[in-house]
Amino acid sequence: MKSTVNSARRGFLWKAGAALSAPLALVAASGDARAAGTHDAARARLTELEDVNAIRELMRRYVRHVNAGAHDEAAALFAEPARTDTRFARAFAADPAGGEDAIEIAASGTTATGCLHCTAEIETPIEPVTPLVAMARAQGGGVLKRTDRGTLEAAYVKRDGTWKIERITFRAA
Repeated sequence: MKSTVNSARRGFLWKAGAALSAPLALVAASGDARAAGTHDAARARLTELEDVNAIRELMRRYVRHVNAGAHDEAAALFAEPARTDTRFARAFAADPAGGEDAIEIAASGTTATGCLHCTAEIETPIEPVTPLVAMARAQGGGVLKRTDRGTLEAAYVKRDGTWKIERITFRAA
């Protein structure tokens, strides 16, 4: 009878061990999947933060070039420099009272939009060009100057791993 009890006891332990090992293996596998998911989420968040910082630096360079009057360098920051016109903006300054700046990157990671609150000094050429306006332009005038508070609204595109400005518009508040 002792051999029957031992075999029954061994059978119970074998079946109970097999029954317990399946949920434990499932918990261990889900823990590995959760760790991998957390790692992927952290990597995606890091990529997003790097892209946001790259776009902020792109806007800083754009503002520096416009403020310095370096319109060719400012145009080089665009995806299609031949289609840009930066001649009429004279200077930009950050406007902390305007609200929080925002940059949103699309799920694809290749396009983004941004909104920068600022104060802009804008020069608009006087039209139509008359002999008096032409004479004023020859002397460095012939423009209407004004300062407006508003936002720089921009669309960005990532090409060859580098962010470029697709279009930018100043909207007065």
